[in-house]
Amino acid sequence: MFLAICQGLGLAIAAGLILGVVLPPIMPSWGAVVGAAPLGILAAGAALNGADEAVWPAVPVGLLGAGLAAVISRDVAAGAARRQQGGLGADAQAASGVTFIVVIAAVAIAAVCLFLQPFSLVVLVALLLVWGSRRRQAERKHEGLRVLR
Repeated sequence: MFLAICQGLGLAIAAGLILGVVLPPIMPSWGAVVGAAPLGILAAGAALNGADEAVWPAVPVGLLGAGLAAVISRDVAAGAARRQQGGLGADAQAASGVTFIVVIAAVAIAAVCLFLQPFSLVVLVALLLVWGSRRRQAERKHEGLRVLR
């Protein structure tokens, strides 16, 4: 059961990465989670069903994997688009190069997770580290600014 859950997590992460990078950047973070969650749940459910295991763990695994991956890939793609346009307009579409790299990475993650199931745990930890790093960086961005009255 553990290996089937790991495989489902890897497929859900791959689905979330792809959906997060192709969704419009003007969509809020919760919209990316809502958009990616059904596909992540279906991918995790297919992995669990293929291993003849109970399918109910697909709901939390698919929601966690696809939701987290969609939010992070959307944030990274939006940041790359802002840097490409010189900081003008936060609603710019992600650069095609970034989209291509994220899609190739998602396909590679899905392929590796089909044969080496616990690899999805490494990917999950890496996503959590990227998420934490980006949050710390965003908090430090305006750290020294104060309003003087």
